[in-house]
Amino acid sequence: MAKRLTILSNTSWFDVRECDGRPVDVRRVSTGGLWATLRDYAGAGSCDALVLNVASRELLVACALKKLKPASPLSACKLVAVDLILQRPRTRKQQLRHPLMRWLLQAVDLFILYYKDTAEVQRLYGIDDARMAYVPFKVNDLELIKHTETTDEGFFLSCGRSNRDYDTLCLAFDGLPYEAKILAPLGREAAGHGTFFAAGACPTNVQIISDDGSSASWIDWIARCQALILPIIPGMLSPSGIGTYLVAMALGKAVIMTEGPATTGMLEPSNAVLVPPSDAAALRAAVLRVAEDEAYRARIAAQGKAYALGLGDERRLAADIRQRVFDLLR
Repeated sequence: MAKRLTILSNTSWFDVRECDGRPVDVRRVSTGGLWATLRDYAGAGSCDALVLNVASRELLVACALKKLKPASPLSACKLVAVDLILQRPRTRKQQLRHPLMRWLLQAVDLFILYYKDTAEVQRLYGIDDARMAYVPFKVNDLELIKHTETTDEGFFLSCGRSNRDYDTLCLAFDGLPYEAKILAPLGREAAGHGTFFAAGACPTNVQIISDDGSSASWIDWIARCQALILPIIPGMLSPSGIGTYLVAMALGKAVIMTEGPATTGMLEPSNAVLVPPSDAAALRAAVLRVAEDEAYRARIAAQGKAYALGLGDERRLAADIRQRVFDLLR
């Protein structure tokens, strides 16, 4: 009988009976605190891989154990980091921590990321090509989207809280005969995700709105807009907005998007309207063309929808990630 694979993970991606004829034993890793994580690692026994989705603290603890305690239960375990958000060290505190982060991350065997523009991440954190893998993201709530009726109520929608450049959006819309709505929690909550915005400075045709926080409400707002705008602040190492633009595309909406890690090598002028970062004039011109050229807007929307639907849902994403991990173990 083929050797059993033992996978530790904080996700349900590996809840399968077997892979390539090998039985799979999955054990969950707690994200409930440091001591719970250490307890899970101590009881891991002989595991083949530890796969952590986003969980940077749990990943760094595992890296420290591998680096500092070669006889730990994780010593022979492959470490896989999925969608790890890495930052450019800007503040004094980040700069002081950066050498330690770089050293710890050498223990990671594979980084699985949802974007292709990784050159600067690799340079800053000393990650070679052999430890990088790109897996396309998926459309969130795809089944709900497929059963959602879309309309065009004539407004542009901008939404989300991570690294959004709403100041540039307001400059672009000032004086335009079109309306934009910003759906986002602002203030301290948004600032914690890199979005700093003085809502009181909005022109009269830009309105701040809110919803009930549910996926259904989020999708409903996108389904009613004429087009989606995602202005992203420049200089980001990791992408912002991928999940949002895929939802909009799957709903058949044209997307205007700031060029950056979320677009490079993935989106093209045929399926999205791409504009330079912090360029109000370019964003204004894009809004005018999308609003006034119906054929162009429909063409971008159709190509974007085909692109998004081609990426599928959580099942496709899970299958791709499993394959990357099993290839590593093989």
